[in-house]
Amino acid sequence: MNFVYDYFNNKLKGYLLMKKIKLLSLLAIFGVSSTAVYAADVQSDDPLSPVGYWVQYDEDNDAGKGMAEGIIQAYFAKNGTLEMKIVVPLMQVNNKTGQPGAPMIHCDVCGKGSINGFSYDYTSPSDNLVQGLTFAGNMQKQPGTDGAGKGFEYDKGGVLNPNDGKTYNSKAQPVDGGETLFARAYKGSGWYSVGKDAHWKRIDEATYEKVKKECGLTDDGVYPYQAKDGSIKNNDLYKKCTNYPFDVKKPV
Repeated sequence: MNFVYDYFNNKLKGYLLMKKIKLLSLLAIFGVSSTAVYAADVQSDDPLSPVGYWVQYDEDNDAGKGMAEGIIQAYFAKNGTLEMKIVVPLMQVNNKTGQPGAPMIHCDVCGKGSINGFSYDYTSPSDNLVQGLTFAGNMQKQPGTDGAGKGFEYDKGGVLNPNDGKTYNSKAQPVDGGETLFARAYKGSGWYSVGKDAHWKRIDEATYEKVKKECGLTDDGVYPYQAKDGSIKNNDLYKKCTNYPFDVKKPV
């Protein structure tokens, strides 16, 4: 009786061992797939994908015109909609002086709200750092909008302007063979819509990492050219970061 029990017990152990090996093999395969999907969220191999890093330029007729305002990361949320966040703030035109300078560290005017399915809550100082701030989302793929040199349009989302806390409808579409991301914040719809257009320029992940290391927030919660009180301690770095020399064609 014990012999029979041991025989079937050993058979069962062998069967379970083979199942475990197969399961581990499958997990290894799917582990690679999961990593690939995550990587695609950071930087896509498709040149017409909106996913990746983009330089946002000041295109207004002000003292900062033509200067890089920051680096934006565009990525797909779990539900497949397009989201965007500021990953390296670089320059901001001061509302009082009208002159370009260091970007704000916290978005004190962002508050809490929702527009077109994009919800946000930046009421807490611990959550409203401009670096890492998700400011646009729920942009949905519009079938049939792609074409020669342009990817799909993502529309019907919402965007928050960190400079004044105002919200708008939002859309985005890769153009120029994927080198430019056309972004629009607008009110209304169709022929009755009014808004503002922007033309962001694509950079690779290595460039983003380099700029973040040079100009991104430090562990002290200030930009690397600033002292802890916010004063400028490295004027050369300050000038470089607030007018960063990206190797891309400026939109203006």
